[in-house]
Amino acid sequence: MSYVLYLSLTLLAAIGDAANLNCPNNQWIEKSLNNSYIPGAAIVVVNGTHTLYEHAFGYHSISSPQLIDVEKSIFGLASISKTLIATAVMQLVEKELVDLDTDINHYLSEPHRRIFHPKYPSHSITLRKLLSHSSSIAVDDSIELGLYQLGDTAFGQSTLAEALFAHINPNTSNWLPKPPGTVSFYSNGGSSLAGLVVERVTNMSFDLYVKEKIMKPLGVDISKVGVRLADFSNRDELVKHNAYVFNASDFNVWTQGLPQLNVTKLSENFPTWLNIPFFGFSAYPSGLFRMSARSLSKFLQMFMNNGSNLISPKSIAEMKIIVGGGLIPYYDPSGIANASTIALPSFGLSWTWQTLKDGRRYVGHSGTLPGSRHWMLINEKNTVGVIVLSNGDSNVPSDRSKEYYQLLENIHLALFQCFEGELVK
Repeated sequence: MSYVLYLSLTLLAAIGDAANLNCPNNQWIEKSLNNSYIPGAAIVVVNGTHTLYEHAFGYHSISSPQLIDVEKSIFGLASISKTLIATAVMQLVEKELVDLDTDINHYLSEPHRRIFHPKYPSHSITLRKLLSHSSSIAVDDSIELGLYQLGDTAFGQSTLAEALFAHINPNTSNWLPKPPGTVSFYSNGGSSLAGLVVERVTNMSFDLYVKEKIMKPLGVDISKVGVRLADFSNRDELVKHNAYVFNASDFNVWTQGLPQLNVTKLSENFPTWLNIPFFGFSAYPSGLFRMSARSLSKFLQMFMNNGSNLISPKSIAEMKIIVGGGLIPYYDPSGIANASTIALPSFGLSWTWQTLKDGRRYVGHSGTLPGSRHWMLINEKNTVGVIVLSNGDSNVPSDRSKEYYQLLENIHLALFQCFEGELVK
């Protein structure tokens, strides 16, 4: 029996075990994380008003053992950061400072640098299209990886505007061969461009806007929220990025794919683990906010509680609506995505709907960066929200991503099953 098949069967059996009175099954979760070479994870379960469960598993760092702490361990949120962009945009919509369907060039105010599709210039790029990944912006993966730089150096090399205008302009090939609004395609660049609109309209850096206008009103200590390493007085609270390699070929993929990050073997005591130094990238709104699982849970509770005092219930509903009514196809000429056993998501405004293997729909967002993989989901009834932040890696080898997805899916299903008080069907 293959390792992956054995792991899948073990996890499926464990979901059944979690249905008994002894739930959540912390022992099973810990064993599952260990079996998938995940050093540590912080898990929080909430409803709109209360924390139902929180638990830390494993290690914040490996070489100098330090346990994960739900409150103190600060993770890079990866693409979960995109949900902050939509919240910021909807705040501006409520103040009538922006409109979701107005051409973003109106807000960028760059007469000599306009954003439009080179083949379809009459199809405007709007905030709705950016947030729902239907703008036809498709920056090449190699370009995005090239933006990763050690420490905070990326922020000194270019501003958010400079990084985006360099790669998202009509003189580049970073566009799909389809008119904006007719297909969907997951776009980090498009999401960050929406963050730039927030900057231009508010005359504040996007990261400062998030701290002052989103996290601070939620009662989060903004000294524990940031993007740059310099934002944190105690860098020991930042969760270390590591990756497990099965052979020399895996190690070579890392060193050749991200040579600028100087990925090395962790130590002689841990020869199968890699150390991924802290890094940043200038197009940060789409994937680099850093905070603890507990801080993120306050944001999730706001969303579940119809916006609390941050945004209106109408804006929450707007973010949940699938743009195009589910009729905008995903652009996948290779057929790779459609051939996957993992169901394609449906896009609202940064928040995405995902159908899991129980046949039910959940809304939230996942996130992946080198050395981390996360998932934040809410059930369709809006009664339970689950956050899993982990410092494991699913990038190398390539089949790790599917295995990791199944692991996070199984943990989420077990926790939903436990805290909904009903069997997952």
